[in-house]
Amino acid sequence: MRPRFLVLTAAYPSPREPGRAIFIENLNRALVEEAGGELSLTVVAPRVHPLDPASELRSGIEVRRFPYPSGGKRLKELGSPGPLTLGGYLLSGLARVLWEARRGDYDALLCHWTLPAGPIAWLSSFILESPFFLFVHGSDLNQYAARSSGLRLASRLALGKASGVFAVSEDLRESIETDYCPSARHLEVIEMGVGDEFLPVDRAEARLGLSLSAGLDVLFVGDLIEDKGVGDLLAARRLLADRGVDFRLHFAGGGPLEKEISAVDGCELLGTLSPQELARWYRAADLLVLPSHSEGSPLVVMEALSCGTPVLATRVGGVPGLIEPGRSGELVHPMQPERLAEKLGELLESPDALDNMREAILIDSRDFSARRCARRVCESLRRTLGVGGETA
Repeated sequence: MRPRFLVLTAAYPSPREPGRAIFIENLNRALVEEAGGELSLTVVAPRVHPLDPASELRSGIEVRRFPYPSGGKRLKELGSPGPLTLGGYLLSGLARVLWEARRGDYDALLCHWTLPAGPIAWLSSFILESPFFLFVHGSDLNQYAARSSGLRLASRLALGKASGVFAVSEDLRESIETDYCPSARHLEVIEMGVGDEFLPVDRAEARLGLSLSAGLDVLFVGDLIEDKGVGDLLAARRLLADRGVDFRLHFAGGGPLEKEISAVDGCELLGTLSPQELARWYRAADLLVLPSHSEGSPLVVMEALSCGTPVLATRVGGVPGLIEPGRSGELVHPMQPERLAEKLGELLESPDALDNMREAILIDSRDFSARRCARRVCESLRRTLGVGGETA
């Protein structure tokens, strides 16, 4: 019988935001491809923007979106969403999952993010008497669950009821076992994967394609918020400017700190880029900088390394497992802009060191692909699920 899975996710690409949580779509596509088309997926996701369709077909996969009182913003952009918003999100998401589940005979529910999607998956599993698997991505535990005892309890319940848990980093796995749910079943570390666009090409050609003149170009990719260390990076930029270190700093993404970035000399806002555009910037840049205060296993680091670009990042979450200091990049402690400036200046003033890192990255050629991730997820699901979707 052809396996069928219902995928519940707190974020998913849409016509309005085609790059949002693209790694979930990459994984879904790879799961179908790895199964040779002998696997069916239906995605349930929140409808953030009113202009996004309630239903669409993306890459051959059905996507169903549930409405909630968002005001055109994701939950994390609302700061502290009130009970009306949270209740609307929970009930609308639950209703959509139950509706889809009763339209088709699904083997299991695959849920991305412990919060806010985990409670919906747990309630759906309880009502439908079917298994669910939970993907923990980092922000769900590191940020949202830490806000209150109630959210921590909701996270523990979801983790404890899941038939299997996938954490994107070793750091998250340890957090689950130590702080949330020591008895979590089938707990595995599986990093998310990158799309096929992220491959190395000739760097001079990439720079020519972006019309970049001579000089140094540093890239940041992500939401333009404090937790991503944007303020620290701007402070480091000012410190280096005072030292006479000249470079261009490009920001790919959007967020509330756009005006602050625009006010700093040498900084450029690129906006939200497509995966193809991002790949061109990775290949052309001298360095990717990710000074986050917290992370799971950041996709942008894997994307940069897949393109052969060195990375300077903070020692948080699963980042140390991705970067080998001195070979594929460097690590610094978070929320220390002076130290960030020092290390960034060292790298920019050592072009030979950056060239050696680029060569080492290409020699190592680590596989960060979504296909690798999909193979591991498929293997785990086969081990855990029996005939008809009953847990083994």
